[in-house]
Amino acid sequence: MDERTTKNEKKDRNIWLKLIFSINLFVALLLLCCQTAMRISPEKLWILQPLSNTFPVLLLINLLFVMFWTSRKSRLAFLSAAVILIGHDKCSQLYRPGLFKVEVMQPKNAFKVLSYNVRLFDLYNWTGNLETRASIFKFFKQEQPDILCIQEYFHDDKGNFQNNDTIKKLINANFGTIKYSITLRKTSHWGLATFSKFPILDEGTVFYEEGKSNFCIYSDLDINNKTVRVYNAHFQSNHFKQEEYEFLEYPDSLESNNNKLKNTKNILRRIKKAAIKRSQQVDELKLHMAACPYPIILCGDFNDTPFSYTYQTLKNDLDDSFIEKGEGFGSTYIKLPINFRIDYILHSPNIQTHSFRVKNGKLSDHYPIQSWLSIP
Repeated sequence: MDERTTKNEKKDRNIWLKLIFSINLFVALLLLCCQTAMRISPEKLWILQPLSNTFPVLLLINLLFVMFWTSRKSRLAFLSAAVILIGHDKCSQLYRPGLFKVEVMQPKNAFKVLSYNVRLFDLYNWTGNLETRASIFKFFKQEQPDILCIQEYFHDDKGNFQNNDTIKKLINANFGTIKYSITLRKTSHWGLATFSKFPILDEGTVFYEEGKSNFCIYSDLDINNKTVRVYNAHFQSNHFKQEEYEFLEYPDSLESNNNKLKNTKNILRRIKKAAIKRSQQVDELKLHMAACPYPIILCGDFNDTPFSYTYQTLKNDLDDSFIEKGEGFGSTYIKLPINFRIDYILHSPNIQTHSFRVKNGKLSDHYPIQSWLSIP
């Protein structure tokens, strides 16, 4: 091999390395922007909402660049490593290691909290299984939660969906905060429900809009002679249509570029509208919690990932039961093939988490989540 060939190969290699570094620099800056976007309200700049949710992908790409430059013993590995370290706390919000499952005895003063978006108990038979409601009730009876927060709750004063008293009997709960935002024919009600074995001292709504299914209620509970406020929230949904879910799962299923563009525009429009509305709801709830004199438990379907303004704003002053005692990715949403954690049990720092589980069972488009808590 002559000297000219060697120089040309070295020149080509340097060009490739410069190109790789340029890509590395770009994705490192994107990850940095992503971490910043989580703290910016969608009301101010909504387009950052989709960007913030790309955090897991950008994190993985930057980790690969760290490995690549490290293998070449290059100091350029510090670029992505530094950006990852800046947002290292977000990694625990994405994944919790759990190699060994150890069931421990809960303290005597611990109580079980269960949060579940039941999708109206399959009112419209989305699952194609007429036994879905009965299966959900069986699950409640088996779990026997001390506090049960239900989103997308439905009750009918007549017929087969008289759920209020039925659930109380199933879990031996004498108390409940049940609020409706939609009522049709004066007998069919849509809303939120919190059932409790502990006495309810006070209750109310935080954000509420008649005719809309997304709102928040609270219940002040007497737990072992201590007052604890339980919030049950269902933040604004994206309201994707079925064909849009299918497009997100199988982008190549549409042969026409015009149809792909149309679906993309519709999805972005829905994301924008929902993100702005959620940010308003979050800010209202944040103010309400700031004025609360009691320890707080916040349960609900946030319709947002841990890398969103919704989660980061609420998590700021609260602990996440998943981070404390969860494992894996903690995915709670079923409809999309990628891992989505959008249901949460958060609480004040003076409340302790003893366990957290995402329960199995595809009875809704969400998985139920459960946590044992105590007040030291």
